[in-house]
Amino acid sequence: MRKVLLFLLVALSYQIDAQIDIINARSMSIGSTVTIQGIVTNGDELGPIRYIQDATGAIPAYSPGNFSNEVNLGDIVKVTGVLKDFNTLLEIDPVSSYEVVSTGNPLPAPMVVTPNQIVENIEGVLVKINNATIDGAGGNFSATTYTITSNGQSINIYMRANHPLVGQEIPLASVNITGIVSQFNGVYQILPRGPQDIEIADNFFFSSPPVQSNIEKNGFTVSWETNEMSSSILNFGTDPNNLDQQSIDPTMTTQHEITLNSLTPGTVYYLEAGSERNGNTITAPIAIFATQSNSSGEIKVYFNRSVDTRVSTGSLPSSSSPGAAEGAIIDAINKATSTIDVAVYNNNRTPIVQALTNAHNRGVVVRYVTNIGTANLALSNPAPPFRVLPGNADRLMHNKFIVIDRNSESDSWLIMGSMNLTDNNIADDYNNMLFIQDQSLARAFTIEFEEMWGGTGPTPGIFAAKFGENKTDNTPHFFNVNGTPIEAYFSPSDKTTQVIERTINTADTDLEFALLTFTRNDLGSAIYERFQEGVNVRGMIENPNDQGSEYQFFVDNGMDVVAHTFEGSLHHKYMIVDANNVNSDPTVLTGSHNWSTSAETGNDESTLVVHDATVSNLFIQEFEQRWCEQTTPGDCLVGIFEKTSEPLEFTVNPNPVSDNFNITLPENLQEKMTIKLFDGRGQLLQAVIIDGTGNYQMSAANLPAGSYFMQIVSGKKAGTMQVIKI
Repeated sequence: MRKVLLFLLVALSYQIDAQIDIINARSMSIGSTVTIQGIVTNGDELGPIRYIQDATGAIPAYSPGNFSNEVNLGDIVKVTGVLKDFNTLLEIDPVSSYEVVSTGNPLPAPMVVTPNQIVENIEGVLVKINNATIDGAGGNFSATTYTITSNGQSINIYMRANHPLVGQEIPLASVNITGIVSQFNGVYQILPRGPQDIEIADNFFFSSPPVQSNIEKNGFTVSWETNEMSSSILNFGTDPNNLDQQSIDPTMTTQHEITLNSLTPGTVYYLEAGSERNGNTITAPIAIFATQSNSSGEIKVYFNRSVDTRVSTGSLPSSSSPGAAEGAIIDAINKATSTIDVAVYNNNRTPIVQALTNAHNRGVVVRYVTNIGTANLALSNPAPPFRVLPGNADRLMHNKFIVIDRNSESDSWLIMGSMNLTDNNIADDYNNMLFIQDQSLARAFTIEFEEMWGGTGPTPGIFAAKFGENKTDNTPHFFNVNGTPIEAYFSPSDKTTQVIERTINTADTDLEFALLTFTRNDLGSAIYERFQEGVNVRGMIENPNDQGSEYQFFVDNGMDVVAHTFEGSLHHKYMIVDANNVNSDPTVLTGSHNWSTSAETGNDESTLVVHDATVSNLFIQEFEQRWCEQTTPGDCLVGIFEKTSEPLEFTVNPNPVSDNFNITLPENLQEKMTIKLFDGRGQLLQAVIIDGTGNYQMSAANLPAGSYFMQIVSGKKAGTMQVIKI
């Protein structure tokens, strides 16, 4: 009996350890232990997973640590482990044992397939799809999913963070794509492994996409490159379905450039660049560009909490108080004469909705888009008379922008930033809002709004409305705002994370960020690379314990990044680059886009990149105040009242005040005056810089009752007075 039992145990052990063909392993039930052998068809570009293929099929094995560190492309490996279903991908996980049988083996030839031939029995197999085009051609790859199309059939390709293709240009040509068949949540996808897996299939193609430069009121320059000498053709117009104008340069060249100089200011144009060679014409996807507008280009920056004016280079925010920020929004709404478009995640501020209602009642067309799953208490009980469209059932309609009078050169305003229209976001949390008077920007944001609205009229097109991943990249991105270069991007269609990374990489000397959420590894790696190159990096993160947060990565690598724990939520989503380096490109990136995968791939978000030294300094004032509060709170109010050698006498009337108060200033002052209003704790609420003397009026209507301090500084003179609000 003992011999029989020993024989059964040996036989059972042999069955468990016996090597089987991969196709047979794939037919076994989840939880079974299998042993397979095959050649490894990928390396660490796909992370700690290795796809293993034999003559019958393929299967991935996932095991971080020694397995993924020691098993490489071209190895023949024997693996034992448990079958697991990971989001519908069949894999061996965990790996209980493995043996590298040999190294440096030639890989199997990829199986040539069409997208419709991707099925379960070739999951994990190395394949090749010929004559395919990739969506987003002309841009750069980022860590996300792209659709490829071949012979009218489509399938996705996917790249993870730090993939070798990230940052590489997406070819404007037909390509042959090699990759590994994978699956995620029931959707098949191809995993290319690097640049070698994308092969140009055309003989004549664009080697760089059309780009815009020299943006002026009456035109701009469009340039592109081809791999062969050819002529230059530019079809353009204001309707993407009717490019009714054309410019041709017959010069044969690979460096193409056409300047358009008879266009209309403040207008969005659609352009199709083409080149002709030996009777063969190629065209690029339609590009969308805007001319400079006739608008003033005025930029107002509002913060809802105090800033550190000691680092000012001569300018101050339009305000740094909650009441003034909300008051500015209401004032802009009250001045609207024709149109107001609102795309805001949440709103419980009745005064703002009442201002919108008043605008509607006086004949202004008010359109409102919001998030489908948010309370929006100010938009209910009662419902407003204007139309409200909730959207993005899968993720979030997370925008925070308002467009005023888009068709007016002088009265069109874009209002955007990080602030929701809620009590907490306005009064307690830390937020920013930009007000920009520019018709081109207003019209670009209108295009984005109307894509979500589902039409151009006052009534939403319910069945045409597009949110989230259903949207397309259909707006201009580069603007000349009265000499200030500004970029605008919308998620998830415009690959905003790639823009953020590109902006990070421009940092020469210093980089600051203040973020609610930071979970993108690629952006964390980009900042770390700048840090290693000597850039001074400081950052604050409100939610350091989010799953996948970059906070600990920064701390472990000795970077000056802190968790924001001071009162109020750091709701910002901004970055400042080289604000203190006038020889570089001082830049601010801000908007609604958290640095997360949800913001990149599913939410409706908006982002501006402002290349301006003054705006950068205004954001530095905000950052330094938050940084001080978080790192050395006892010193944050030191020097908040400026000390000067001569007194400056002024009067405030009435005092106490309930609404507006008049400031009587001394005469014959030769320098500009800065008027600052502080709360009882010494936090700056409002600051203005004025020329001249005499009387100046300020509003206290939005201030809570209490004690305040006013300081006026002019050159070597300064004066301070207590002001009481009743």
